Amino acid sequence: MKEIYQHYVTTSEINTPIFIKLSHADHDYWYNFKTDSKHKYNKNHYLYNTRSYRLGQMNSELFIRKSITGQYVIVLTSIMSKSIIIKERFAYLISLFSLNKKKYDIYFEKFSAGASESAFELFKYAFKMGNSCVYILEKGHPEFKILKQQYGKALVGKNSFLAFYHIFLARSFQSSDLVGHIQRRLYDNDYLIKKKVLSTDKKIMLQHGPCMATNIFERGYFNRKVPIAPDYMLVNSNFEKNLFLKNTGYTDKELMVTGLPNIDLYVKEQQNEKNQITFMLTWRPWDLTGSIEVGSYLDRYFSFLELIRQEKFYKDKKINVILHPKSRIILQEQFPDIYDKYEESFYIGDIKDALLNSKVVISDYSSITFYAFAGGSNVIFYWEDKALAEVEYGAPNILQKEIAFGGIVERFKDLHSEIVYNYNNAQSPFHIAQFSKLMECTSGHNTENTYDYIQNIIFQNEHNPLGEESAFSISEKQSSAS
Repeated sequence: MKEIYQHYVTTSEINTPIFIKLSHADHDYWYNFKTDSKHKYNKNHYLYNTRSYRLGQMNSELFIRKSITGQYVIVLTSIMSKSIIIKERFAYLISLFSLNKKKYDIYFEKFSAGASESAFELFKYAFKMGNSCVYILEKGHPEFKILKQQYGKALVGKNSFLAFYHIFLARSFQSSDLVGHIQRRLYDNDYLIKKKVLSTDKKIMLQHGPCMATNIFERGYFNRKVPIAPDYMLVNSNFEKNLFLKNTGYTDKELMVTGLPNIDLYVKEQQNEKNQITFMLTWRPWDLTGSIEVGSYLDRYFSFLELIRQEKFYKDKKINVILHPKSRIILQEQFPDIYDKYEESFYIGDIKDALLNSKVVISDYSSITFYAFAGGSNVIFYWEDKALAEVEYGAPNILQKEIAFGGIVERFKDLHSEIVYNYNNAQSPFHIAQFSKLMECTSGHNTENTYDYIQNIIFQNEHNPLGEESAFSISEKQSSAS
Protein backbone atom coordinates (compact mmCIF):
# COMPACT_ATOMS: atom_id res chain seq x y z
CA MET A 1 0.00 0.00 0.00
CA LYS A 2 2.89 2.34 0.71
CA GLU A 3 4.27 1.64 -2.76
CA ILE A 4 0.89 2.38 -4.32
CA TYR A 5 0.73 5.70 -2.47
CA GLN A 6 4.28 6.54 -3.56
CA HIS A 7 3.25 5.79 -7.15
CA TYR A 8 0.48 8.39 -6.76
CA VAL A 9 2.93 10.97 -5.38
CA THR A 10 5.30 10.34 -8.29
CA THR A 11 2.73 10.23 -11.11
CA SER A 12 -0.50 11.83 -9.74
CA GLU A 13 -2.37 8.79 -11.10
CA ILE A 14 -5.47 8.12 -9.01
CA ASN A 15 -6.70 5.14 -11.07
CA THR A 16 -4.03 2.47 -11.65
CA PRO A 17 -4.86 -0.63 -13.75
CA ILE A 18 -3.52 -3.90 -12.36
CA PHE A 19 -1.39 -6.22 -14.47
CA ILE A 20 0.29 -9.58 -13.86
CA LYS A 21 3.96 -9.61 -14.79
CA LEU A 22 5.63 -12.89 -15.76
CA SER A 23 9.39 -12.58 -15.90
CA HIS A 24 11.31 -14.64 -18.45
CA ALA A 25 15.02 -14.75 -19.21
CA ASP A 26 14.48 -13.05 -22.57
CA HIS A 27 11.35 -11.00 -22.02
CA ASP A 28 8.75 -9.83 -19.48
CA TYR A 29 5.11 -10.65 -20.24
CA TRP A 30 2.28 -8.47 -18.99
CA TYR A 31 -1.32 -9.65 -18.66
CA ASN A 32 -4.42 -7.64 -17.78
CA PHE A 33 -5.65 -8.72 -14.36
CA LYS A 34 -9.28 -9.67 -15.08
CA THR A 35 -11.87 -12.05 -13.70
CA ASP A 36 -12.04 -13.67 -17.12
CA SER A 37 -9.74 -13.12 -20.09
CA LYS A 38 -12.84 -12.96 -22.33
CA HIS A 39 -14.71 -10.58 -20.07
CA LYS A 40 -17.26 -8.50 -21.98
CA TYR A 41 -18.58 -5.07 -21.07
CA ASN A 42 -21.25 -5.21 -18.38
CA LYS A 43 -22.90 -2.47 -16.36
CA ASN A 44 -22.31 -4.47 -13.20
CA HIS A 45 -18.64 -3.51 -13.48
CA TYR A 46 -19.64 -0.05 -12.39
CA LEU A 47 -21.14 -1.48 -9.20
CA TYR A 48 -18.28 -3.84 -8.35
CA ASN A 49 -15.68 -2.79 -5.81
CA THR A 50 -13.92 -3.94 -2.69
CA ARG A 51 -14.16 -2.22 0.67
CA SER A 52 -11.87 0.75 1.32
CA TYR A 53 -8.54 0.20 3.08
CA ARG A 54 -7.23 3.13 5.09
CA LEU A 55 -3.73 4.50 4.72
CA GLY A 56 -3.91 6.48 7.94
CA GLN A 57 -0.58 8.26 7.87
CA MET A 58 -1.11 9.26 4.22
CA ASN A 59 -4.65 10.56 4.85
CA SER A 60 -5.92 8.34 2.03
CA GLU A 61 -7.91 5.20 1.32
CA LEU A 62 -7.71 2.72 -1.53
CA PHE A 63 -10.08 0.18 -3.01
CA ILE A 64 -10.26 -1.97 -6.14
CA ARG A 65 -12.94 -1.60 -8.80
CA LYS A 66 -13.54 -2.99 -12.29
CA SER A 67 -13.20 -0.99 -15.49
CA ILE A 68 -15.86 -1.31 -18.20
CA THR A 69 -13.78 -4.11 -19.76
CA GLY A 70 -13.63 -6.05 -16.50
CA GLN A 71 -10.04 -5.20 -15.61
CA TYR A 72 -9.25 -4.56 -11.96
CA VAL A 73 -8.12 -1.01 -11.10
CA ILE A 74 -6.59 0.31 -7.87
CA VAL A 75 -8.21 3.61 -6.83
CA LEU A 76 -6.62 6.03 -4.38
CA THR A 77 -9.08 8.40 -2.76
CA SER A 78 -9.64 10.57 0.31
CA ILE A 79 -10.57 9.26 3.75
CA MET A 80 -14.31 9.37 4.47
CA SER A 81 -16.01 9.52 7.84
CA LYS A 82 -17.85 6.32 8.77
CA SER A 83 -20.81 8.43 9.87
CA ILE A 84 -21.44 9.28 6.21
CA ILE A 85 -21.89 5.59 5.40
CA ILE A 86 -24.39 5.21 8.26
CA LYS A 87 -26.41 8.27 7.14
CA GLU A 88 -26.51 6.99 3.56
CA ARG A 89 -27.76 3.51 4.49
CA PHE A 90 -30.35 4.91 6.89
CA ALA A 91 -31.64 7.33 4.24
CA TYR A 92 -31.85 4.47 1.74
CA LEU A 93 -34.00 2.40 4.12
CA ILE A 94 -36.27 5.35 4.93
CA SER A 95 -36.73 6.08 1.20
CA LEU A 96 -37.88 2.49 0.64
CA PHE A 97 -40.67 2.78 3.21
CA SER A 98 -41.53 6.44 2.62
CA LEU A 99 -45.29 7.01 2.44
CA ASN A 100 -44.65 10.18 0.43
CA LYS A 101 -43.29 8.83 -2.83
CA LYS A 102 -42.69 12.33 -4.16
CA LYS A 103 -39.97 12.44 -6.81
CA TYR A 104 -37.34 15.17 -6.98
CA ASP A 105 -35.17 16.85 -9.59
CA ILE A 106 -31.66 16.89 -8.11
CA TYR A 107 -29.27 19.70 -9.07
CA PHE A 108 -25.55 19.93 -8.32
CA GLU A 109 -22.23 21.11 -9.72
CA LYS A 110 -18.71 19.69 -9.86
CA PHE A 111 -18.02 17.75 -6.63
CA SER A 112 -21.20 19.40 -5.25
CA ALA A 113 -18.80 22.13 -4.17
CA GLY A 114 -20.19 25.21 -5.90
CA ALA A 115 -23.28 27.29 -6.60
CA SER A 116 -22.29 29.44 -9.54
CA GLU A 117 -22.74 27.39 -12.71
CA SER A 118 -25.61 26.30 -14.94
CA ALA A 119 -27.04 23.74 -12.51
CA PHE A 120 -27.51 26.44 -9.86
CA GLU A 121 -29.08 28.87 -12.33
CA LEU A 122 -31.51 26.17 -13.46
CA PHE A 123 -32.27 25.22 -9.85
CA LYS A 124 -33.10 28.85 -8.99
CA TYR A 125 -35.53 29.01 -11.89
CA ALA A 126 -37.10 25.64 -10.97
CA PHE A 127 -37.49 26.84 -7.37
CA LYS A 128 -39.23 29.99 -8.56
CA MET A 129 -41.57 27.86 -10.69
CA GLY A 130 -42.52 25.77 -7.65
CA ASN A 131 -40.91 22.59 -8.92
CA SER A 132 -39.99 19.72 -6.58
CA CYS A 133 -36.29 20.51 -6.76
CA VAL A 134 -33.32 20.00 -4.45
CA TYR A 135 -29.85 21.51 -4.71
CA ILE A 136 -26.91 19.70 -3.08
CA LEU A 137 -24.01 21.80 -1.83
CA GLU A 138 -21.01 21.32 0.46
CA LYS A 139 -21.82 22.65 3.91
CA GLY A 140 -18.40 24.29 3.97
CA HIS A 141 -19.31 26.59 1.08
CA PRO A 142 -18.88 30.21 2.24
CA GLU A 143 -22.46 31.11 1.25
CA PHE A 144 -24.17 27.94 2.42
CA LYS A 145 -25.97 29.56 5.38
CA ILE A 146 -27.16 32.50 3.29
CA LEU A 147 -28.43 30.22 0.53
CA LYS A 148 -30.09 27.97 3.12
CA GLN A 149 -32.09 30.92 4.44
CA GLN A 150 -33.14 31.76 0.89
CA TYR A 151 -34.07 28.27 -0.34
CA GLY A 152 -34.91 26.45 2.89
CA LYS A 153 -35.52 22.71 2.53
CA ALA A 154 -34.72 22.86 -1.17
CA LEU A 155 -31.02 23.27 -0.37
CA VAL A 156 -29.27 20.44 1.49
CA GLY A 157 -25.70 19.74 2.53
CA LYS A 158 -23.64 17.17 0.66
CA ASN A 159 -23.37 13.81 2.48
CA SER A 160 -26.19 14.75 4.84
CA PHE A 161 -29.12 12.42 5.59
CA LEU A 162 -31.45 14.70 3.58
CA ALA A 163 -29.09 14.74 0.60
CA PHE A 164 -29.02 10.95 0.49
CA TYR A 165 -32.78 10.71 1.06
CA HIS A 166 -33.59 12.99 -1.86
CA ILE A 167 -31.05 11.27 -4.11
CA PHE A 168 -32.81 7.93 -3.58
CA LEU A 169 -36.12 9.58 -4.50
CA ALA A 170 -34.75 11.40 -7.55
CA ARG A 171 -36.53 11.39 -10.90
CA SER A 172 -33.72 13.31 -12.61
CA PHE A 173 -30.12 14.38 -12.05
CA GLN A 174 -29.29 17.74 -13.61
CA SER A 175 -25.66 18.71 -13.22
CA SER A 176 -22.90 20.90 -14.60
CA ASP A 177 -20.59 17.90 -14.81
CA LEU A 178 -20.82 14.11 -14.94
CA VAL A 179 -23.33 12.62 -12.52
CA GLY A 180 -20.55 10.74 -10.70
CA HIS A 181 -19.74 13.99 -8.89
CA ILE A 182 -22.82 13.54 -6.71
CA GLN A 183 -21.12 10.65 -4.94
CA ARG A 184 -19.92 10.87 -1.36
CA ARG A 185 -16.41 11.70 -2.56
CA LEU A 186 -14.46 11.79 -5.80
CA TYR A 187 -13.48 8.27 -6.96
CA ASP A 188 -15.83 6.50 -4.58
CA ASN A 189 -16.71 2.84 -4.01
CA ASP A 190 -20.30 3.78 -3.24
CA TYR A 191 -22.76 1.02 -4.19
CA LEU A 192 -26.17 2.48 -3.34
CA ILE A 193 -25.84 5.81 -5.17
CA LYS A 194 -24.29 4.13 -8.21
CA LYS A 195 -27.22 1.71 -8.35
CA LYS A 196 -29.67 4.63 -8.16
CA VAL A 197 -27.85 6.50 -10.91
CA LEU A 198 -27.92 3.44 -13.18
CA SER A 199 -31.68 3.06 -12.73
CA THR A 200 -32.37 6.72 -13.62
CA ASP A 201 -33.00 7.49 -17.29
CA LYS A 202 -32.95 11.28 -16.94
CA LYS A 203 -29.32 12.09 -16.27
CA ILE A 204 -28.99 15.53 -17.85
CA MET A 205 -25.62 17.17 -18.26
CA LEU A 206 -25.71 20.96 -18.49
CA GLN A 207 -21.96 21.09 -19.17
CA HIS A 208 -19.22 22.46 -16.95
CA GLY A 209 -18.28 24.48 -20.03
CA PRO A 210 -18.66 24.30 -23.82
CA CYS A 211 -17.06 21.18 -25.33
CA MET A 212 -15.22 23.17 -27.98
CA ALA A 213 -11.77 23.78 -26.50
CA THR A 214 -9.80 20.53 -26.24
CA ASN A 215 -11.00 17.43 -28.07
CA ILE A 216 -12.55 15.65 -25.12
CA PHE A 217 -14.43 13.34 -27.46
CA GLU A 218 -11.19 11.53 -28.28
CA ARG A 219 -10.63 10.95 -24.56
CA GLY A 220 -13.91 9.06 -24.20
CA TYR A 221 -15.50 11.64 -21.94
CA PHE A 222 -18.91 11.02 -23.50
CA ASN A 223 -18.53 7.31 -24.18
CA ARG A 224 -22.05 5.88 -24.24
CA LYS A 225 -20.67 2.54 -23.04
CA VAL A 226 -19.83 4.13 -19.70
CA PRO A 227 -22.78 3.18 -17.45
CA ILE A 228 -23.31 6.66 -16.00
CA ALA A 229 -23.03 8.57 -19.28
CA PRO A 230 -25.63 11.37 -19.44
CA ASP A 231 -28.94 10.51 -21.10
CA TYR A 232 -29.27 14.06 -22.45
CA MET A 233 -26.65 16.68 -23.29
CA LEU A 234 -27.00 20.45 -23.45
CA VAL A 235 -25.15 22.17 -26.33
CA ASN A 236 -24.69 25.81 -27.29
CA SER A 237 -24.91 25.82 -31.07
CA ASN A 238 -25.43 23.67 -34.11
CA PHE A 239 -21.64 23.67 -34.48
CA GLU A 240 -21.31 21.98 -31.08
CA LYS A 241 -24.28 19.71 -31.75
CA ASN A 242 -22.64 18.41 -34.91
CA LEU A 243 -19.49 17.63 -32.91
CA PHE A 244 -21.54 15.36 -30.66
CA LEU A 245 -23.35 13.71 -33.56
CA LYS A 246 -20.04 13.04 -35.28
CA ASN A 247 -17.97 11.92 -32.28
CA THR A 248 -20.40 10.25 -29.87
CA GLY A 249 -23.36 7.89 -29.84
CA TYR A 250 -25.81 10.67 -28.99
CA THR A 251 -28.76 11.19 -31.29
CA ASP A 252 -30.53 14.36 -32.35
CA LYS A 253 -33.26 13.85 -29.72
CA GLU A 254 -30.71 13.58 -26.91
CA LEU A 255 -29.01 16.91 -27.68
CA MET A 256 -30.60 20.12 -26.42
CA VAL A 257 -29.61 23.22 -28.37
CA THR A 258 -30.77 25.58 -25.63
CA GLY A 259 -27.45 27.04 -24.47
CA LEU A 260 -25.82 27.11 -21.06
CA PRO A 261 -28.10 28.73 -18.45
CA ASN A 262 -25.00 30.22 -16.83
CA ILE A 263 -24.23 32.19 -19.99
CA ASP A 264 -27.28 34.37 -19.22
CA LEU A 265 -25.40 35.91 -16.27
CA TYR A 266 -22.49 36.92 -18.47
CA VAL A 267 -24.63 38.23 -21.34
CA LYS A 268 -26.57 40.47 -18.97
CA GLU A 269 -23.37 42.04 -17.60
CA GLN A 270 -21.56 42.63 -20.88
CA GLN A 271 -21.73 46.40 -20.59
CA ASN A 272 -20.69 46.66 -16.94
CA GLU A 273 -17.35 48.25 -16.11
CA LYS A 274 -14.49 45.76 -16.03
CA ASN A 275 -11.06 46.57 -14.66
CA GLN A 276 -9.56 43.30 -13.40
CA ILE A 277 -7.26 40.74 -15.03
CA THR A 278 -7.63 36.97 -14.58
CA PHE A 279 -5.01 34.28 -15.19
CA MET A 280 -6.31 30.70 -15.15
CA LEU A 281 -4.76 27.75 -16.96
CA THR A 282 -6.54 24.45 -17.44
CA TRP A 283 -5.84 21.12 -15.77
CA ARG A 284 -2.63 19.41 -16.95
CA PRO A 285 -2.44 15.96 -15.34
CA TRP A 286 0.69 15.00 -17.25
CA ASP A 287 3.03 17.46 -15.52
CA LEU A 288 1.57 17.61 -12.01
CA THR A 289 3.96 15.06 -10.58
CA GLY A 290 6.48 14.80 -7.77
CA SER A 291 8.64 17.65 -9.11
CA ILE A 292 8.07 21.07 -10.69
CA GLU A 293 9.71 21.19 -14.11
CA VAL A 294 10.61 24.34 -16.04
CA GLY A 295 7.67 25.21 -18.30
CA SER A 296 5.25 23.03 -16.37
CA TYR A 297 1.78 24.02 -15.22
CA LEU A 298 2.91 25.28 -11.81
CA ASP A 299 6.07 26.88 -13.17
CA ARG A 300 3.96 29.04 -15.50
CA TYR A 301 1.94 30.26 -12.53
CA PHE A 302 5.08 31.21 -10.66
CA SER A 303 6.38 33.02 -13.78
CA PHE A 304 3.16 35.00 -14.04
CA LEU A 305 3.28 35.95 -10.37
CA GLU A 306 6.81 37.22 -10.93
CA LEU A 307 5.66 39.19 -14.00
CA ILE A 308 2.93 41.08 -12.16
CA ARG A 309 5.36 41.79 -9.33
CA GLN A 310 7.93 43.34 -11.66
CA GLU A 311 5.78 45.34 -14.13
CA LYS A 312 4.38 48.70 -12.97
CA PHE A 313 1.33 48.24 -15.22
CA TYR A 314 -0.20 45.80 -12.70
CA LYS A 315 0.42 47.81 -9.54
CA ASP A 316 -2.97 49.56 -9.44
CA LYS A 317 -5.01 46.63 -10.83
CA LYS A 318 -6.68 43.64 -9.23
CA ILE A 319 -5.10 40.47 -10.63
CA ASN A 320 -6.87 37.15 -10.10
CA VAL A 321 -4.47 34.21 -10.23
CA ILE A 322 -6.72 31.13 -10.18
CA LEU A 323 -5.50 27.56 -9.77
CA HIS A 324 -7.60 24.72 -11.16
CA PRO A 325 -9.30 23.00 -8.17
CA LYS A 326 -7.49 19.70 -8.80
CA SER A 327 -4.09 21.36 -9.08
CA ARG A 328 -4.69 23.31 -5.86
CA ILE A 329 -5.30 20.01 -4.03
CA ILE A 330 -2.17 18.39 -5.48
CA LEU A 331 -0.05 21.48 -4.73
CA GLN A 332 -1.24 21.39 -1.12
CA GLU A 333 -0.60 17.66 -0.78
CA GLN A 334 2.69 17.30 -2.66
CA PHE A 335 4.30 20.73 -2.21
CA PRO A 336 2.95 22.18 1.06
CA ASP A 337 5.94 24.50 1.54
CA ILE A 338 5.51 26.02 -1.92
CA TYR A 339 1.76 26.30 -1.45
CA ASP A 340 2.23 28.16 1.85
CA LYS A 341 4.67 30.54 0.14
CA TYR A 342 2.24 31.51 -2.64
CA GLU A 343 -1.09 30.93 -0.91
CA GLU A 344 -1.87 34.63 -0.44
CA SER A 345 -1.29 35.26 -4.15
CA PHE A 346 -3.90 32.73 -5.30
CA TYR A 347 -7.49 33.83 -5.84
CA ILE A 348 -10.04 32.46 -3.39
CA GLY A 349 -13.69 32.99 -4.23
CA ASP A 350 -16.26 32.46 -6.94
CA ILE A 351 -14.58 32.16 -10.36
CA LYS A 352 -17.68 33.67 -11.91
CA ASP A 353 -17.13 36.93 -10.01
CA ALA A 354 -13.53 37.11 -11.24
CA LEU A 355 -14.57 36.59 -14.86
CA LEU A 356 -17.46 39.06 -14.73
CA ASN A 357 -15.14 41.81 -13.47
CA SER A 358 -12.20 41.11 -15.78
CA LYS A 359 -11.32 43.22 -18.79
CA VAL A 360 -8.75 40.58 -19.81
CA VAL A 361 -8.81 36.81 -19.20
CA ILE A 362 -5.71 34.72 -19.94
CA SER A 363 -6.17 31.00 -20.34
CA ASP A 364 -5.11 28.20 -22.65
CA TYR A 365 -7.48 25.29 -23.32
CA SER A 366 -10.17 26.05 -20.75
CA SER A 367 -13.90 26.49 -21.37
CA ILE A 368 -13.87 29.55 -19.11
CA THR A 369 -12.76 31.52 -22.17
CA PHE A 370 -16.29 31.12 -23.61
CA TYR A 371 -17.88 32.49 -20.43
CA ALA A 372 -15.43 35.36 -20.26
CA PHE A 373 -15.97 36.47 -23.84
CA ALA A 374 -19.77 36.21 -23.46
CA GLY A 375 -19.44 38.60 -20.51
CA GLY A 376 -17.54 41.20 -22.51
CA SER A 377 -13.94 40.31 -21.55
CA ASN A 378 -11.08 40.18 -24.01
CA VAL A 379 -9.56 36.70 -24.14
CA ILE A 380 -5.90 35.80 -24.60
CA PHE A 381 -5.06 32.22 -25.53
CA TYR A 382 -1.69 31.36 -24.04
CA TRP A 383 -0.66 28.41 -26.26
CA GLU A 384 3.05 28.00 -25.56
CA ASP A 385 2.79 24.24 -25.05
CA LYS A 386 -0.06 23.60 -27.50
CA ALA A 387 1.80 20.94 -29.50
CA LEU A 388 2.72 19.02 -26.35
CA ALA A 389 -0.77 19.40 -24.91
CA GLU A 390 -2.39 17.98 -28.04
CA VAL A 391 -0.05 14.98 -27.89
CA GLU A 392 -0.93 14.42 -24.23
CA TYR A 393 -4.65 14.94 -24.89
CA GLY A 394 -4.39 12.38 -27.70
CA ALA A 395 -5.87 14.57 -30.44
CA PRO A 396 -5.70 18.11 -31.88
CA ASN A 397 -7.81 20.64 -29.99
CA ILE A 398 -11.14 21.66 -31.46
CA LEU A 399 -10.34 25.33 -30.83
CA GLN A 400 -7.68 26.26 -33.38
CA LYS A 401 -6.38 29.54 -34.76
CA GLU A 402 -9.01 29.61 -37.53
CA ILE A 403 -11.93 29.82 -35.08
CA ALA A 404 -10.24 31.41 -32.04
CA PHE A 405 -12.01 34.47 -30.60
CA GLY A 406 -9.04 36.14 -28.92
CA GLY A 407 -5.36 37.01 -29.20
CA ILE A 408 -2.90 34.11 -29.33
CA VAL A 409 0.42 34.11 -27.46
CA GLU A 410 2.97 31.33 -28.02
CA ARG A 411 5.86 32.71 -25.92
CA PHE A 412 5.69 33.90 -22.34
CA LYS A 413 7.82 36.96 -23.12
CA ASP A 414 5.05 38.21 -25.47
CA LEU A 415 2.29 37.84 -22.90
CA HIS A 416 2.70 41.21 -21.14
CA SER A 417 2.36 43.34 -24.29
CA GLU A 418 -0.73 41.36 -25.35
CA ILE A 419 -2.31 41.93 -21.94
CA VAL A 420 -1.69 45.69 -22.14
CA TYR A 421 -3.18 45.90 -25.65
CA ASN A 422 -6.31 43.95 -24.72
CA TYR A 423 -6.77 45.89 -21.50
CA ASN A 424 -6.85 49.17 -23.44
CA ASN A 425 -9.16 48.02 -26.26
CA ALA A 426 -12.68 46.67 -26.68
CA GLN A 427 -13.58 43.29 -28.18
CA SER A 428 -12.84 43.29 -31.91
CA PRO A 429 -15.70 42.77 -34.44
CA PHE A 430 -13.70 39.87 -35.92
CA HIS A 431 -13.54 38.02 -32.61
CA ILE A 432 -17.23 38.71 -31.96
CA ALA A 433 -18.10 37.13 -35.30
CA GLN A 434 -15.90 34.12 -34.57
CA PHE A 435 -17.54 33.65 -31.18
CA SER A 436 -21.10 33.83 -32.55
CA LYS A 437 -20.48 30.78 -34.75
CA LEU A 438 -19.59 28.68 -31.72
CA MET A 439 -22.08 30.13 -29.24
CA GLU A 440 -25.45 30.77 -30.90
CA CYS A 441 -27.55 30.87 -27.72
CA THR A 442 -26.70 34.27 -26.29
CA SER A 443 -30.16 35.84 -26.08
CA GLY A 444 -30.16 35.88 -22.28
CA HIS A 445 -33.04 33.34 -22.13
CA ASN A 446 -31.07 30.09 -21.98
CA THR A 447 -32.27 29.28 -18.45
CA GLU A 448 -35.99 29.32 -19.16
CA ASN A 449 -35.53 27.62 -22.55
CA THR A 450 -33.52 24.81 -20.97
CA TYR A 451 -35.96 24.42 -18.08
CA ASP A 452 -38.95 24.16 -20.43
CA TYR A 453 -37.12 21.66 -22.63
CA ILE A 454 -36.24 19.39 -19.69
CA GLN A 455 -39.73 19.59 -18.19
CA ASN A 456 -41.06 18.41 -21.55
CA ILE A 457 -38.70 15.42 -21.40
CA ILE A 458 -39.86 14.58 -17.87
CA PHE A 459 -43.52 15.04 -18.83
CA GLN A 460 -43.15 12.70 -21.80
CA ASN A 461 -41.45 10.00 -19.75
CA GLU A 462 -44.04 10.18 -16.99
CA HIS A 463 -47.12 10.29 -19.21
CA ASN A 464 -45.87 8.40 -22.27
CA PRO A 465 -43.92 5.47 -20.82
CA LEU A 466 -43.85 3.75 -24.20
CA GLY A 467 -42.17 6.78 -25.75
CA GLU A 468 -45.03 8.20 -27.88
CA GLU A 469 -44.56 11.82 -28.90
CA SER A 470 -46.58 14.37 -27.00
CA ALA A 471 -48.49 17.15 -28.69
CA PHE A 472 -45.49 19.38 -28.11
CA SER A 473 -42.70 17.19 -29.49
CA ILE A 474 -39.05 17.36 -28.54
CA SER A 475 -38.05 18.54 -32.00
CA GLU A 476 -40.57 21.37 -31.83
CA LYS A 477 -39.31 22.36 -28.41
CA GLN A 478 -35.71 22.28 -29.60
CA SER A 479 -36.55 24.51 -32.53
CA SER A 480 -38.32 26.97 -30.26
CA ALA A 481 -35.52 26.99 -27.72
CA SER A 482 -32.88 27.52 -30.35
